Amino acid sequence: MILTRRQTLLTGAAAFAAATLPARAARPEYRLHPQEIASGVWMFEGATESFDPKNGGAICNIVMLASHEGAIVIDTGGTARQGAALRAFADQRLGGVAASLNTHHHPDHWFGNQAFADRPIHALPRTRRVQSEDAQVLADGLYRILGSWMNGTTPRPASQDAVAGGMTIGGRELEILALSGHSQADLVVQDRQTGTLITGDLLFLNRAPSFPDADIPTWASAITTIAQIPASGYVPGHGPYHRDSRAMGQTQHYLSAMDARLRGAANNGLTRIEAMAAGPMPDYAHLGANPQEYQRSVIQRWREYELRALPILGQAG
Repeated sequence: MILTRRQTLLTGAAAFAAATLPARAARPEYRLHPQEIASGVWMFEGATESFDPKNGGAICNIVMLASHEGAIVIDTGGTARQGAALRAFADQRLGGVAASLNTHHHPDHWFGNQAFADRPIHALPRTRRVQSEDAQVLADGLYRILGSWMNGTTPRPASQDAVAGGMTIGGRELEILALSGHSQADLVVQDRQTGTLITGDLLFLNRAPSFPDADIPTWASAITTIAQIPASGYVPGHGPYHRDSRAMGQTQHYLSAMDARLRGAANNGLTRIEAMAAGPMPDYAHLGANPQEYQRSVIQRWREYELRALPILGQAG
């Protein structure tokens, strides 16, 4: 990447959002709406918007798998308060918590970890490293955006390495895949009992993908890998549960369209402001979190496209 990750995160996750989102009073609590999408598989669907005081940062999908030792929690939410609400559900309905897994290091997926810290929390080694390196800058950004929703939140990185292959927790058999592309390390989990595939942010459905750490060719390759796995249904990182290939197709097409849009804008000598003003690709303007997510993605990725275009612009001159 051309920008440092710290600069990118500050620009994309905090500065832009803090400048454009109005301050609002926080709601008193997180209201959970769990759905049992397969036998013993509970999904908590996130809001389709970007981080906003109206949604308290509860924007990613969270999954709990029932086991003999309690819930297996896949991602823990974006604040300590959301994590506590999820923990209460696990304690009251699923016999407690056996372990948790973080799919990657973006804060909406793991800032609830402290509510689960008495049990093992697993993540890929690269995720654990980036969680530790970027915890403070991520927290600073979210405090600016979410205000009092973040009260009491102290980022707690995962405590144990996840390894690709089979994993059994509380008698529930899982298959762990170690991929990347949306971030430097993207963990995918398949529940062998039901065939449900939990993809983290490698898949989005009806919500614009986010790009703070994206490597588009690697991401596209990861989706190809996911497409080869037989599954009974899919839980994307953002968007509804589904049983077909909609999220794979939509995410792949969005990546290709975003790459073409930014490459074309840079090759034609547009400025970053002009690329932002063009707005999202017409076929995707209706997706949740757009146009804000598109604008944020231009901020985060523009410099690398601009540098790639310099030889082309020089030849044209």
